[in-house]
Amino acid sequence: MIKAIFFDIDGTLLSSLDGSLANSTKSALKKLQNKGIKIFIASGRHVCEIEEQPIRDIPFDGYACLNGQLIFNKDKEIIQSYPLNKEDTKNALKLFEQKEIPMVLVQDKELYINFVNEYVKNAQDAIATDLPPVKKYQGGNIYQVTAFSNEQESQSIMSRLDNCKLTRWNSYGVDIISNTGGKSIGIKDILSYYNIKQEETMAFGDGENDIDMLRFVQIGVAMQNAKECVKEVADYITGTSENDGIYEALKHFNIL
Repeated sequence: MIKAIFFDIDGTLLSSLDGSLANSTKSALKKLQNKGIKIFIASGRHVCEIEEQPIRDIPFDGYACLNGQLIFNKDKEIIQSYPLNKEDTKNALKLFEQKEIPMVLVQDKELYINFVNEYVKNAQDAIATDLPPVKKYQGGNIYQVTAFSNEQESQSIMSRLDNCKLTRWNSYGVDIISNTGGKSIGIKDILSYYNIKQEETMAFGDGENDIDMLRFVQIGVAMQNAKECVKEVADYITGTSENDGIYEALKHFNIL
């Protein structure tokens, strides 16, 4: 019996075309909670960015943000966190301050960028999100680095961050986190917090950073707009968000 369902945001809950939330998806989320099934966000986004999205008024039961690096309960209180280690933080800051590649530093309460170029504008437009503020590092833990870079530049960054891993979420954008992290790690923390078993879980996703999550849960669902590498690990491929894919998959598995 499924007791917890985890949702990616961009391209999953929200349309990859215009960032909208389908009425069928909103209805499905409400019906799940009415049945006593907990719903969670599992996203590369920061919790503060969720406040800007069409899902902001939905009372999720918890959030695995920054690809599992910051975990929140339903009241958005941190229940677990996984910052970059000191050496990788030091090297990331050197790259950030060189300003050769646009890089976002993501901390527990904010995120900001070193400079903005066309890569940044195109990537942020694709996920219907405002440009992050330009700001200098003021100290504190870094939980994720988002770089706006091509493949060669991304590999150059990774050669400096020995204990990190990278997932691409856009032609222009990559998320960099600790190599011990990932959405599945954040999900484990949430399951422990709510005393839910792994075999009682389901997840929806579309990006490379969703692969470990879809493998971990009992039922992993890839959206039709997902990359082939994501579809290959899924138990089921549903329609796109704008074509009622979330609702259709829940009906397929007799959850609704």
